[in-house]
Amino acid sequence: MLTVHFTHEDIARTHMVPMARLGAEALFALGHLERLGQQSRGVGRWVSHARAWVAAQPSRHPGLQQALELRGDLLPFLLSRPAPDRAVPEELRRALSALGEFQKACVVPYRTSIREMLDETRHSYSDMVARLGLAATLERLQCNAKWGAGALTVDDGTDRAVRLDGQGLKLVPSAFLSGTPRLYRWQERTSDRAPADRPSVRPVHVMVFPVCPHGLASTALVKDTQRPAKPLPQLLGRTRAAVLERLTRPQSTSELSAALSISATTASEHTSVLRGSGLVSTTRNGGSVRHEVTALGALMLNSPSEPARAWCRDCAERREVGSEAKELVA
Repeated sequence: MLTVHFTHEDIARTHMVPMARLGAEALFALGHLERLGQQSRGVGRWVSHARAWVAAQPSRHPGLQQALELRGDLLPFLLSRPAPDRAVPEELRRALSALGEFQKACVVPYRTSIREMLDETRHSYSDMVARLGLAATLERLQCNAKWGAGALTVDDGTDRAVRLDGQGLKLVPSAFLSGTPRLYRWQERTSDRAPADRPSVRPVHVMVFPVCPHGLASTALVKDTQRPAKPLPQLLGRTRAAVLERLTRPQSTSELSAALSISATTASEHTSVLRGSGLVSTTRNGGSVRHEVTALGALMLNSPSEPARAWCRDCAERREVGSEAKELVA
């Protein structure tokens, strides 16, 4: 059982990032293929594509296998730095080279689909933190996770206790990881000016959690080149169309602003125009507002008005528990 102890400083500094570096996702993707083995039912197009590429690259098999065997050494590196430096051992370099080819062929072509999935997950959990608090949200990262007495326990098959030392926890969603969240820890230099014999370092703790613990998220991935053409940007303008697409899940003006990298004023102007056209509805609760696509807006998007996460109903229901709990309290 993994037990992560939080102080008040740790809780204040815990935050979620949009996604891991693509190199880390590539290693999780390779592990996903390994776990599936010869399973052929319901694996989706991504698995078929990745299997075909691996089968056609026999010269890369030793390097890919080495990447899997060294994943414990590679992941802290891939999560913290974008490229190897001279201090990386030769065996890690070979593994990184093979992994880089796998990433280029099997992850990069799906980058938009992956990013949208992880963005949806991040905003779902961020909303849950705002409504239910960090403890309840951490419990929902994995079905068997429990919070109590300032500590999170996760049944990940290990027996260890980790103290965050006031540095907090970085939460990273993954489209390819399955099962329980994984906790990684390493020392990071805080200053390049520190003396070599007395380097200034601090502990870094990263918990990577799966979008779907059941390993079904990859079945929803689509190649960027195979994504259906969308006429809405031509009709509404690219930013306004993006606002409408985001509102298949209720969001506040500030959430829209952060998700689309636009100012809150611009987001408010777009929702006002969409509301006046009957494509978006806005509800006010005290000092906050929530925008949501209407039935007409959903029809224009040619998609249902609720989030398209039918590839794993268990995960969708688990995320909705927070909303139901809020209604019961109210």
